[in-house]
Amino acid sequence: MITGQLKRVIELQSVQSNSKKNRNNICAVVSGKGGTGKTVFSIYLSDFLAKKGNKILLIDLDINLANIHFLLNEAPEKSLNSYFKHNDELKNVISEYSDNLHIIYGLNAYSFKDISFASALNKLLQDILFVSEHYDLVILDLGAGLSEFLLNVLKNSGIKIIVSFPEPTSIMDAYAVIKMYENFDTASEFNLVLNRCMDKAEGIDSFNKLAKAVQSFLKSSVKLLTTISDSKEIKHLIVEQKLLARCDSEEQFMSEFAVAADKIDKYIHLTNINQPHRTSSFGTAKINSKSSFNL
Repeated sequence: MITGQLKRVIELQSVQSNSKKNRNNICAVVSGKGGTGKTVFSIYLSDFLAKKGNKILLIDLDINLANIHFLLNEAPEKSLNSYFKHNDELKNVISEYSDNLHIIYGLNAYSFKDISFASALNKLLQDILFVSEHYDLVILDLGAGLSEFLLNVLKNSGIKIIVSFPEPTSIMDAYAVIKMYENFDTASEFNLVLNRCMDKAEGIDSFNKLAKAVQSFLKSSVKLLTTISDSKEIKHLIVEQKLLARCDSEEQFMSEFAVAADKIDKYIHLTNINQPHRTSSFGTAKINSKSSFNL
């Protein structure tokens, strides 16, 4: 006969086991097509979360079109080029942008014709999972579309974010991403960011259309992470390569980025609840309990 206390222990172990299968501290940011602003979103999300005290690693995984270094006006000495070309360890190509924000700058794959990228990218994914143990959250800025590598990255990500526009064609692209992933793996939950909206109402209306289609025809689900207003200032910051140099802006788009950061910050704190801190070669980070949480 199982006592009440023992039964509770068994239940907790079961919950923790299921959570480990479904949740981790990898956040993948994707889009159906290029130009939706996913890299800008990834940068601001990383910065907001880092300033909340979280240890964040941002990785530019837009193969061939890596541009995080350009948007931040950085000339990095270390990047994924070293990882692939010189077989360097992934931890050795991490750059410290600030105390809590570390970045792995991207790869220009077209310059390495002798690399077998199928196997190399699979190894990269495993190394990312290993490095993630030293961070509260690893944010992956992925390329547009869905290759087999990107689908595998999504499969291994606890948070899946799609950045889209409110236009019907862009919403169709977001739907296609969810459908393609569902055909690749089991149904999952996606979070939608609607960028360059005229107003919040336009974003919510577009989200509702996508959510209705996903609910009607797919087994997956989608939630609205945030809407982001179209802004002349953010376009100016992109041109001037000063995205994080003026994060004290009172423009509406900054508060909308903060909405997404607040939701994901709750995820981080829940997955780290009652867990001790530890020090590693990557700095102080929290051990993830992998608890389940809906954004």
